[in-house]
Amino acid sequence: MPASSDFVELVRCPACGASASAGEASLDCTSCGAVYPIHAGIPWLYRDVAGSRAQWAAKLQRFRTELLADLDDLEAALAREDLVDSTRERLARQRAGLERFGEQVMTLLAPFAFEHGEAGAVLPADRIPSAQHVTSYLETAYRDWAWGRAEVDETLALAAPLVGEDASKILVLGGGAGRFAWELARRAPDAAVVQLDLNPLLTRIGALASAGESISLNELPRFPLSVEDAVVDHALAAPEASANPPLFLLGDAFAPPFEDESFDLLVTPWFLDIVPEAFPGLAARLARSLAPGGRWVGFGPLSFERQGPADRLTPEEVADVLDASGWEVLQAGTETVQYLHSPHAMPRRNEEIFAFEARRPAALGDVAPYAFYPAWMTDPRQPIPADPRFESMRAERIFDVEILKCIDGRTTIEDLVVILASQYGLAEDRCRATIERFFARWFEDGPSGGR
Repeated sequence: MPASSDFVELVRCPACGASASAGEASLDCTSCGAVYPIHAGIPWLYRDVAGSRAQWAAKLQRFRTELLADLDDLEAALAREDLVDSTRERLARQRAGLERFGEQVMTLLAPFAFEHGEAGAVLPADRIPSAQHVTSYLETAYRDWAWGRAEVDETLALAAPLVGEDASKILVLGGGAGRFAWELARRAPDAAVVQLDLNPLLTRIGALASAGESISLNELPRFPLSVEDAVVDHALAAPEASANPPLFLLGDAFAPPFEDESFDLLVTPWFLDIVPEAFPGLAARLARSLAPGGRWVGFGPLSFERQGPADRLTPEEVADVLDASGWEVLQAGTETVQYLHSPHAMPRRNEEIFAFEARRPAALGDVAPYAFYPAWMTDPRQPIPADPRFESMRAERIFDVEILKCIDGRTTIEDLVVILASQYGLAEDRCRATIERFFARWFEDGPSGGR
């Protein structure tokens, strides 16, 4: 069992809210009988165990498929006869490095035992964002454990005055590869630090590095600084041993596996703008994790791309929402910081981030369970709404299918214009524009991005 009895007392079944007991290789609900497996010391605490595993199994399948396609692209590029020697050397390095990288990722994920047959569940209770892939945000693992201290120290200098030194139970949501959680635990050796994240690869890396192990993982910058930088063999490792490593958990922040009011400090690094819930609801939901007097420290950009106009909040609005909902904003401000400055890559960027410290409202309001899908998708008895987007999709998809049916290696775009105009009684100019948009989309969405 990887966790102490104190931790088990904090855990609640994310499905029904009852307490858990520690089994040989699982945490087991004492009420509904749900079993949450433990893989290589990492409890899998998604509310929907089977559904969440199926999603990650499908994402791993996609990783394998894309890896093989990328290897084929590199092999084809190497076959060109017009390459200069340095380009041929870079491509050969990238192909060999990518093959090793695939093996390394599969080795790291082996303890989770994902299987091909799992990738079939639909509408799971815990929805993993479609934009979240196996290697999403992997650059943060190199930053945390391989690139040196510059970027880590900059973030720590910003966050340390907000975090303080008096917390005894700390929850980090969305900590990725875990360096910040590790630093919190190192600086507060008597505190219990728990990190909850949804990505198994990043979580596994964080757990291993925090436990003092070294992880072999290639970095393959998309735009390397030199031919030699095209593949960098890293040994990801903590800078020193820690007597108080964090506990790493996998699960969903919208169905947290903890009893309410369990923590006196909540930390959300680079989190607020990537979750699907608008900030006012999210703030009320996260408040429930904090004990009376508990504090929330958040920092990161405010790029609310998933939200509508009213919920793309500025730093001032975030502070006002907190104040209006009963939080006591203790500190808040913006800072410019480095973000993923790989010493081996050409791109370098800074981000303007918003950092705040706020004390929990005195009274907690009721929070409805978060549902990613609308009710008519999860309850098959409810009517499907007559959304105008369905009509536009119907018209577009009809043409897409007809275009695809005509592609045989001989048909030209002009042939397609004549066919569609005749079949649907439409002006040729309209058909031509539709066909050109179809092929432009196909070309620009391809592996070379239109190049």
